[in-house]
Amino acid sequence: MVSLLITTTFAAFAQSPAAPGPGAPAAPDPAADALRRARTARSAGRWREAEAAYRAAFAAAPRPAIEGELGLCELSLQEYVDAATHLRRALFDRRKLSPAERQRFEDGLLRAESEVVRVEFILSHPKAEVFLDGRFLGQGQPEYRFYVEPGRHEVRASLEGHVTQTVPFERWPGDVTAFPVVLDPIPRAPPPKAIVRTTAPAPERDRSGRNIRVAGASLALAGTALGVGFAIAAGVRDDEAEAQADAIRASYGRGGCLYEGISEITVPCDALAETVSTRDTMRGAAWASFIAGGVFGAVAISSLWWAPSPPSPPSPPRAAVRPFVAVGGGGIAIGGVW
Repeated sequence: MVSLLITTTFAAFAQSPAAPGPGAPAAPDPAADALRRARTARSAGRWREAEAAYRAAFAAAPRPAIEGELGLCELSLQEYVDAATHLRRALFDRRKLSPAERQRFEDGLLRAESEVVRVEFILSHPKAEVFLDGRFLGQGQPEYRFYVEPGRHEVRASLEGHVTQTVPFERWPGDVTAFPVVLDPIPRAPPPKAIVRTTAPAPERDRSGRNIRVAGASLALAGTALGVGFAIAAGVRDDEAEAQADAIRASYGRGGCLYEGISEITVPCDALAETVSTRDTMRGAAWASFIAGGVFGAVAISSLWWAPSPPSPPSPPRAAVRPFVAVGGGGIAIGGVW
């Protein structure tokens, strides 16, 4: 964000015309004009007009205070998803807001989040294209965070050479859902093999033991992959919790969260507690997946003893019959292997 602001300021400075001389009329400020119209409309209760004016002001001067006022207008219009999105972004850097603005935006964010569902997920392959309910959501990032209306939704991720992953979910107002989206490579088919039979095919052997081992190994691999996904998600939550804790210590000291009843501290502390809870849930799911994978692997290996493959059928007996003649008589000779 800092590099973007510096680049924008430099470009504006490089392209700006020469400063007007003394007595020349000042150039109109579109952001200031839009803010005047927005405040007038808000005071008169014309929220739709105020929302449009704040949106124009934010486009001309993208400042957190303007984005927060835009979110409060959207909250009054019951556009809760847009309101929560803008208010959360406005509170990202609280140092640029006055104490009164922080208080109003935090209260508005709590009201907006109680009406929507917050979605967070980790993507195993950032290059994958991500869709939400059939609409393109993004590409090129490993983590997604956004708000949706309560109800049924579906996240779909697709990448060339990988199996498309679809994750449906249904949540209610005020819920938070977090999950990993793991894309597996498309398995390659083995090359065909030519089979030449010189004898009649042998009777079908009992393959139940082999099937048990194949199924156990597959479930063990699936449990391991799921555990890796949950472990990645837990690591991301751990980093986020550490960043939130650093921000609280930087703003309020080491014991910031010990002061109850101060609304300015309550929201970041509650957010930190929620992130820690999500991280612990992800860790538990990762351990459960690893343990389940280990159990299935143990079953597959132990099947070598309690479900061994049957031995190959014995070869059929071979025998030879030959006549013979001797002095004083004759007969036949029978020889073979049994």
